[in-house]
Amino acid sequence: MPPSTDIARQDRPRLLLLIDLIPRSRRPWEAWLLGLAGQLRTQGAELVLVITGPAPEWFQTEFHDAGGQLACCESLRNRFDAQAAAELVHRFQPVVLLLMFYPMLASKVLRLTFRHPVKHAFYIDQSSLEVPVRSGIAKMLVWLRGRIGARCYRKIITVSDFNADRLRQRLGIPASRLVRIHNGVELDRFKNPPVSAPETARPFFYAGQIADYKGVPTLIKAYAQVRAVRPNAPPLFLAGEGRMRQKLTDEVAAMGFSGHIHFLGQVGDVPERMMSALCSIIPSEWDEASAFSAIEAMAAGRLVIASDAGSLPELLGGLGRLYPRGNAAALTASLVGLLDSSPAELDAAGAALRSRAQAEFGMEKMIESYLRVLRPCLRST
Repeated sequence: MPPSTDIARQDRPRLLLLIDLIPRSRRPWEAWLLGLAGQLRTQGAELVLVITGPAPEWFQTEFHDAGGQLACCESLRNRFDAQAAAELVHRFQPVVLLLMFYPMLASKVLRLTFRHPVKHAFYIDQSSLEVPVRSGIAKMLVWLRGRIGARCYRKIITVSDFNADRLRQRLGIPASRLVRIHNGVELDRFKNPPVSAPETARPFFYAGQIADYKGVPTLIKAYAQVRAVRPNAPPLFLAGEGRMRQKLTDEVAAMGFSGHIHFLGQVGDVPERMMSALCSIIPSEWDEASAFSAIEAMAAGRLVIASDAGSLPELLGGLGRLYPRGNAAALTASLVGLLDSSPAELDAAGAALRSRAQAEFGMEKMIESYLRVLRPCLRST
């Protein structure tokens, strides 16, 4: 990583972001972090980003050039190391603390928000994990913890109305502590669609973790049912990695579908593949907070078929086609219905989704929304 410039930058107010993330390829996460660092520099502030594993050289260089500082703390990977976090606050002396992917209401996390010289703390809620429904005394205790814990944060930034409702209804977080900022993607990456292919040559496409909670087994089951009634159905391409990849690859081979279902692994041309697809499929079976893959699929200007999990109906805004999560028969029906649609219908549906993405889910809009929340804290330093 570039040498630390702690001393040279001490005259600028600092924001310290602790995030359980390792930058990898040019995904929306990396674009957001780079963009936020650059925009904070224009405000006379500095973003100090603490990640939990070594970043690629390109990210180190671009983050430094954007005006941020980058630090790595592997002891914060998959756990909250309170001592390490306290040492980072002491080292970087931030006036603003941001926390992401750590337990929002854990006592050791909340204690960090009171450490000198932190004046303002924010929690960024990107969690898709289940929040249990409780009743009786258990609900009252959870609500009490939520209301007290929320006071430690100036704001809890959440990424969908769905997540905001969960925090209010199940954890008792006061609405006054919540602000919703939708995730965004780099829309410029979707400006130049590849040369059009005939509709019959376009594949079904999925991008994401190869995991059961992402609904990949249900998708494969549905695709097999589609081919049973439509033997000439287009192939299914799956981009991504995950612990289930080998198991599902073996199952696909045993089904005799290796020539029809293709596991691509991690690829760098997801936007181009989405724009070249017949449709993108988002078959999630957990409560999606605000899936970047769904937003990218909308921006690609092709039809999106998605489950009704979490925020997906909210993101699609009544466009695309929804089916009940985990219901392979319903997904099969949606895919067959798509094959029965005319090219004009598919183009119109894709254009509507693209327009929604451009209006609501751009990366610039996401970053500016964060700046609106953070600016008052910088002015008060």
